[in-house]
Amino acid sequence: MVILRVKRLRYAALAGLFAALISYPAAAVECWQGWGYWVDSQTRAYKSQELLLVTDGPADWAAGKTVTLRVLDRATGRIDESKAPIAAVPLEPRAYYRGNANYVDGIADVEGAMDRLVFGLSQITPPVPTLPEMEAYTAWACGLGRE
Repeated sequence: MVILRVKRLRYAALAGLFAALISYPAAAVECWQGWGYWVDSQTRAYKSQELLLVTDGPADWAAGKTVTLRVLDRATGRIDESKAPIAAVPLEPRAYYRGNANYVDGIADVEGAMDRLVFGLSQITPPVPTLPEMEAYTAWACGLGRE
């Protein structure tokens, strides 16, 4: 009887170890993160303080395509759920390259607003190789980090 219990415990421990080894990693996080200012559409005079902005995932920065931006809370670095998403339509975005498109800036019309948005965002990509610490940083940079 005791031998059967010991064998069951060994099998349970092996099964747990095997499950941990083959478990799938968390979904990779990717976004664009940076800054923005509300500006007057006619004069381009600044009408706000700096906004910290992030996309919900990858973005297509082609002129005329809508990109949804979320405002980050300065105190926590997390997406501020009390602020409505900003539907920005870049007019003539400028992309900068260092082997890949990793920075974009420009001015955008905003759906439902009279003002425009001046913006500059850097691409945050999943880490390679995948390490838990780097995944946690990437999630934090995309406004999804722990409180």
